[in-house]
Amino acid sequence: MLSHDQLIDQFYDCYNRHDAAAATALYSDDGRHVEVAMGKTRMGRDALQAGLQGFFQMMPDVAWRERERIRSGDSIAVIYTMAGHVASRPTAENAAAKPVDLPGLHLFKISDGQLVETQDLWDKADFLAQIA
Repeated sequence: MLSHDQLIDQFYDCYNRHDAAAATALYSDDGRHVEVAMGKTRMGRDALQAGLQGFFQMMPDVAWRERERIRSGDSIAVIYTMAGHVASRPTAENAAAKPVDLPGLHLFKISDGQLVETQDLWDKADFLAQIA
């Protein structure tokens, strides 16, 4: 069984390698991810994997850089910076991928060496302004 810190290290390794299958394998069978800014929740590994695959398509060079980790029992908060480019649908007005550099906060709830819930908090207005 992975320690809490090992689990979080593997989570960011999987995310930065864009390995949706490996990332979702870190969750319990009924694990869930809450995308707070978007008001969306995905439950179960299949839904989690589909969501990540779509995100990695939208931002094919995305990477997360951990800035601070705070542990409280079986919960961990990680302050991060996410950076990459949003792949655009080329039009006459908008042909280039848009750079994104966005601070955020992941909240992890862990049980028996697996993620049972993750919450991702970031500023939707800031994200939309960067890709406009």
